[in-house]
Amino acid sequence: MDVFSGIVIAVVTLVVVLGGATVAGFVILFRRKGDRGLAAGSAANSPTSLTALGRQAGSLLVSLDNQLRAGDEELGYALAQFGPDRVRRFGDALATARADVAEAFRLKQALDDHIPESDRQRREWTLQIIALCERAQATLAQEELAFGDLRARELGAADSLADLRAQVTDDTARIEPLRARLTELQRAYTGGALARVARNPDEAQRLLAEASAAADAIAPEISGTGVNAVSAPLEAATRTARTASQLLDAIERTGRDLAASMAALQTLRSDARADLIEARAQADSAPDPDTGRGILDAMAAVESALTVGSGPVDPVTELDRIGTAVAQLDLALASARNQAQRLAHARAAYEGTLVSATSQIAAARELIGTRGGSVNARTRLAEAERQLMIAQAETDPVEALDAVRRAVTHARDADALARY
Repeated sequence: MDVFSGIVIAVVTLVVVLGGATVAGFVILFRRKGDRGLAAGSAANSPTSLTALGRQAGSLLVSLDNQLRAGDEELGYALAQFGPDRVRRFGDALATARADVAEAFRLKQALDDHIPESDRQRREWTLQIIALCERAQATLAQEELAFGDLRARELGAADSLADLRAQVTDDTARIEPLRARLTELQRAYTGGALARVARNPDEAQRLLAEASAAADAIAPEISGTGVNAVSAPLEAATRTARTASQLLDAIERTGRDLAASMAALQTLRSDARADLIEARAQADSAPDPDTGRGILDAMAAVESALTVGSGPVDPVTELDRIGTAVAQLDLALASARNQAQRLAHARAAYEGTLVSATSQIAAARELIGTRGGSVNARTRLAEAERQLMIAQAETDPVEALDAVRRAVTHARDADALARY
C-alpha cells in the first residue's frame, strides 16, 4: 500500500506541475465558449446572476472535495482487498480530478481575496470553477462506475467484517492509554492548544461502540453468496470505525506537533533575543528620528511577545505571536540590514514558521475531514496547502518565509471558518 500510495502522490504532483499548460488551454477554450454563452445570455435577456453562479460553484467545490476525500478512503480500502494493479486506474482518476479541484480552489481564493474584480471577470472565473468541477466529476464518474462493479462482484463481506471487528478491538484498546496521554499533555499545554482533541477519546469510544453494534447486526446476514445486501451498511460501519481511528490518531499527532512546536519556540525566542541586540545597535545609529522610533516600537512589541508566563503554554499561538512581532521588527530593520543578513534571518525565521504552518494545516484538515466544513473553509485550507508547497519549493529564503507566513494565515482562517 505504501508503494502505491507513493505512486498516487507522484501522479498528483506530476499532474499539478505539468498540467499547467492543459489547464491554460482549457481556460482559453472555455473563455471562447463562455464569451459565446455570455452573448447568447445577453441576447435572451436572462443572464445568470453572479450570486446564483457563486452558490453553484461553492456547492460543487464542497461536493467534489467530499468526493475526493471519500475516494481516498475508498482507494486505501480497496488496495487491501484487490491489490494496486486492479485499482490503479481509479487512483489515476483521483489524481487527475484532484488537480482540477485544486485549480478551482485557487480561482475561488482569487475571488475571495482583497483585490476587486469586475463583474465580467468574476463571472468568467466562477464559470471556470464550475467547468473544472464538472470535468473532475466526469473523470471520477467514469472510473467509479467500473470500480463499483468490481467491488460489487468481488467484495468479501466476511473478511471485511473480520477486519472491521479487528479494527474496533485494536482501537478500543488504544482509548485508555490515549486518554492518559491527553491528561499528561494537559499538564504542559493550555486548553486552547488541546481544544481540538480534548473530546476525541469519548467521541472515538462512541463511534467504536456504534461500529461494533453495526457489525453485530450485519453478521447474521452474511453468507457465501449474499454479499450485496450487506455491503452498504458494512461500508458505513467501516467508515465510522475509521473516523474513530482518525480521532485517536489526532491525539498522537497533536502530541508530536506540540513537542515540535515547543522546540521551534525555544529556537525562535533565542533568535528574537539576538534580533533585539542587533536592533538596539541599529536604533542608536538610525538615520532619522522616525526610523529610530519605528525600530524602538518594534523592539517593544518583540520584548512584550517574549514575556514568558507560568503554567501551561500554547506553543503554536506563541510561535504566531512572536513571529508576528519579529516580522514587524524585520520590516523596521529592512533598510539597515544588508542582503546577507536578510537572507540569514529569513532562513532562521522560516524554520519556526514552517512548524506552525504544518501543524495548523494538519489540524484544519482533520477538522474538515471529521466534522465537515463550508466551501470557504475548504478554500482557505487549499490555499494554505498551496502556499506551503510554494514555500517548500522556493529557493529564495525571503520569498519562502513570506509564502509560509501566508500558509499560516490561511490555515488559521480555515480552522476558524470550519468551526462556525
